[in-house]
Amino acid sequence: MCGRFAQVIKHDQLVKLQRELRLRETDEQIVFNFNVAPTHTVAAIVSQDTGAYIGHFRWGLIPSWSRELPKYALINARNDSLDNKPSFRGALQRRRCLVPATGFYEWRQSDKQPFFIHATDNHPILMAAIYDAWYGADGSYIPSLALITLDADSFMQPIHHRMPAILNHEQALEWITHSNQDQIQMQEMLIGTGKVPLDMYPVSKRVNSVRNNDEECLLPDS
Repeated sequence: MCGRFAQVIKHDQLVKLQRELRLRETDEQIVFNFNVAPTHTVAAIVSQDTGAYIGHFRWGLIPSWSRELPKYALINARNDSLDNKPSFRGALQRRRCLVPATGFYEWRQSDKQPFFIHATDNHPILMAAIYDAWYGADGSYIPSLALITLDADSFMQPIHHRMPAILNHEQALEWITHSNQDQIQMQEMLIGTGKVPLDMYPVSKRVNSVRNNDEECLLPDS
């Protein structure tokens, strides 16, 4: 699974993403969040007919057909449930997005030691996600998303049995090409992730509390 991540995308990194992913527009700066938790607002690159752009979403998917806000945040979507679970139906074809992140946190199951997992080159990782838009009876509007997770690869297995689907830039361009609505191709792409070299290091357990949201969350645990 993925229950926390860091979204600390600096301006030069954002400009590079805009160029590489051919975004039609972008923010001047994404708000730094060192300890993103469920229900936080996050930036995501959205696939649309008019071109990909950066939007802002609640982390925790709210299906458009829901009558009310869910009691529990639906933060992750298993890749093997995308085709059949009602909450995700149609998203793989028409509502795909990418969540750029500095990296993500995971807790080792044996002793609950938190680790920070990031790209070996320290560039932002691109996590595959799906989104939806919910309209409340009171007129409220909440766009939301869920990160797609897979069985852990050999790198992650010592820590946890699940991990987010991380796309390289070639895969990311395909993911946000809105005209591509081939579910089989998208599923094959998810299964074929693991091409982004990752590294990890232990961090302080202060990251356990969502109240702690600063640079110290990313420091190696001494």
